[in-house]
Amino acid sequence: MSDLQEIKKRIHNEGKIEEVLEMLDCWSINTEQNGKLYVAGLPDGDNERSVQVKNNESLISHIRSKGVEGSIFDIVSYIVFNADTKEKRDDSLSKSKFWICQKLNYPEYIDEFYRVTSDVKAEKPQFNSWLKKVNQTKEIIIVENNVYPVNVLSNFGTIPYKKWVDEGLSIKTQKEFQVGIDVKTERITFAVHNKNGELIGVKGRYCGSDKKIEDQYKYLYLLPCNKSIEFFNLHRALPHIKNKKEVIIVEGGKTTMYLHQWGYKNSISIEGDSLSEYQIQILKSLGLDIKFLFAYDKDKDAAFIVQEASKLNGRMKYGIFDRDNMLTDKDSPTDKGKLVWEKLYSDFQFKLRLG
Repeated sequence: MSDLQEIKKRIHNEGKIEEVLEMLDCWSINTEQNGKLYVAGLPDGDNERSVQVKNNESLISHIRSKGVEGSIFDIVSYIVFNADTKEKRDDSLSKSKFWICQKLNYPEYIDEFYRVTSDVKAEKPQFNSWLKKVNQTKEIIIVENNVYPVNVLSNFGTIPYKKWVDEGLSIKTQKEFQVGIDVKTERITFAVHNKNGELIGVKGRYCGSDKKIEDQYKYLYLLPCNKSIEFFNLHRALPHIKNKKEVIIVEGGKTTMYLHQWGYKNSISIEGDSLSEYQIQILKSLGLDIKFLFAYDKDKDAAFIVQEASKLNGRMKYGIFDRDNMLTDKDSPTDKGKLVWEKLYSDFQFKLRLG
């Protein structure tokens, strides 16, 4: 068996087709035919099925509309080395082999002469990269919040907040999200759960008249938890995300309440203004076929949204941008009501292809 055949077989057996496509900066990486085919968009293309790679040991590949046919090496030659003819791709085969072996840390397949003379920039070998990945995985697995008994919520009561009702957040929705009140701290409370629906915290929103508290301590966790390793509302949204193949990512929990009430039950909140590394892993675990729609607050510009979305390499990423200035200042996408949200959702979604 030749080196090229062995490399293709190894990529298939180690499940690294997706990784190669990610390193090529392809986007909307997905599987079809029950996992037998990988499809993706070219880095500078607009067709999310342009690149196609068979999930077998031959890695038979082609790029639709570009006349590129062959294997994964031909895909690399076209994208990395601009080999737009068969002759050029044949000439750059050694470069493509070297590129893949460098990226996947397969040094045993690289000829020593080519290693020294190649004009392809060599990357420093990461001999313990497998151990680093194991350590990272262990760290992610062991991090979790404490789980509390549900009766803890009786300390706060389940009482819909009238001002929120007046603003349009129904009593039914507030009850579903277990909105309550903590008289002592003058805070509206709502329960925080992990993805399994277990109670891990209680968040409080100040509703008193002290301006200093409102400005500096608007939100506090009355029952503390690590918000950076969870998504608010994920346990409710998960079945709807799987069904619709879309997740709406927002900044605040109250935004998910409104969206849930309006029938957009596939929304989750980062409870902050930037995704954490752990949250990125959770999003990636949702699947290759999930569309990620970023619907951040008005004060987040396009560059920031693109930066956030770029953390999700190879996924379908969209952002909502209020180009008609229907929102003001720091408005969330639901602050101006259902009609404005629906217009944003239907008319102001834009595909993000960076990363």
